[in-house]
Amino acid sequence: MEGNRKIRERRFYLGSADKYTVYEGEVVGMILAVKLLLDEKLKRGGRRRTMALGVDNQAAIKATGASQSKQGHCLMDFFHDDLHNLLLYDNNDKLIIRWSAGHIGIPGNKQADEQAKRAARGEISETHLLPTSLCSPNDTPIILREPPLRGKK
Repeated sequence: MEGNRKIRERRFYLGSADKYTVYEGEVVGMILAVKLLLDEKLKRGGRRRTMALGVDNQAAIKATGASQSKQGHCLMDFFHDDLHNLLLYDNNDKLIIRWSAGHIGIPGNKQADEQAKRAARGEISETHLLPTSLCSPNDTPIILREPPLRGKK
């Protein structure tokens, strides 16, 4: 967002709500946000800046501070890798991650909610616009978990 104007958008369909948690969805949103911040930074010539990311999932915020990867935390590993790329570009950059209860008062929140709803319906951004962390080597979106075969548990 630039004021009240939407600059760009990204969507990624993680999968159905019975397979993924709100936490996982929030982390995917954080990965997409870092990609948008990097794209904007490169567009503006990489000038030093402080960036902010409002997150309404305290578990996701807490996980950003974990330096050791754990089994089942591949999305947070992707976030850390993408964050490293964002901040590596210039050592003076800062990203502030803050808790934003329900994203109340955050400019662009309604637009972000609309993008999340579109993603939940399976609408996805073109693959070349997605972070490489969310794409497989053949440039297709990743699938984190295969759905169980019908009739099997």
